[in-house]
Amino acid sequence: MPQVVRILHFADLHLDRSFAGLSVAPSEAAKRREELRAALRRIVDLALELDVDALTVGGDLYEHERAGPDTGNFIASEFARLAPKRVLVAPGNHDPYVPDSLYWRLEWPPNVHIFQTMSWEPVELSDTLTLWGAGHRGPAVRDNLLATLNVEAGRPFTREDIERSSVDFALLGHYHELRLRPQDAPRYAYPGSPEPLDFSETGDHYVLLLTANGQGLSCEPRKINEVVYQTSAIDITGMSTSDAIRKAICALAEDEAAARAIMRVTLTGQPESDLDLDLNALLQSTHDRFRYLDPIIDKTDTPFDLEQIAEESTTRGAFARMLRQEMADSPPADLPVLQNALHYGLRAFAGQEIRRR
Repeated sequence: MPQVVRILHFADLHLDRSFAGLSVAPSEAAKRREELRAALRRIVDLALELDVDALTVGGDLYEHERAGPDTGNFIASEFARLAPKRVLVAPGNHDPYVPDSLYWRLEWPPNVHIFQTMSWEPVELSDTLTLWGAGHRGPAVRDNLLATLNVEAGRPFTREDIERSSVDFALLGHYHELRLRPQDAPRYAYPGSPEPLDFSETGDHYVLLLTANGQGLSCEPRKINEVVYQTSAIDITGMSTSDAIRKAICALAEDEAAARAIMRVTLTGQPESDLDLDLNALLQSTHDRFRYLDPIIDKTDTPFDLEQIAEESTTRGAFARMLRQEMADSPPADLPVLQNALHYGLRAFAGQEIRRR
């Protein structure tokens, strides 16, 4: 009977990330850093539960510029829980194997192996399966591991390189969303970040379970994240009071998942022209409905009557006529900039707050 080998793979955890974007509540950034540690505990727990033969790490386990010995000791203690099962770490561009790195300075448990160069190094996991690994020696790598050609810094091979190679499967890191390629019969995979790291990383996040049975390989994504980033747009067309907008924002929190999310709200549409939109006041009156609410974004359009304003014998009228002519004479690619200029200018003439759209 063919020997079955199972590998649990993850990447891009980014322990000790600053989360500087969560500016409204600095304590939220510290909470997120603790949740990244909790994610590593869950990954190790899952590896033990599945009784895998090895845990592999596809880079960016931590943030080199911020991580200190406490983080290194935490990682080492978690990986030690898997002994004697192997933990194989390929340093990435955010946690390269350099003299002042945690990889270099700390004493790691005997079951942990760190790939130290950009040359392939084999590790035999069974009589029939060999894992080859390599690690970054700096933040930008241009040496192509699979072919001799010029590639993007930080991405030392291309999709075509993998597909042309003789490897059965490539376990990768770098991209923060799940990618299985080709989708119908994957030969390489990016698990994505186990926990979302910013508002570009909405939805579920995964680790990968790779199973080799002598007949072939299968790759199964396993959901691992507990925190969700969510973005919502609210059309406030026709609204004339801040209270109506506040109620619309609070209504989002009626969904339990949204209330637990790290939320970003964008206001769109055309509110009534006499609406006094105070974004900070809205934030202060609604943020406690969510785990975290990011500063509210205003992408509304003020319903100015351009044709009527252009008839005025005023500075505002001259401004409107000039922008109207510019838009008529300009190529389509320039229109968004001119429309923004008109929007901001008319708000300024009206004495309204200027907010970036």
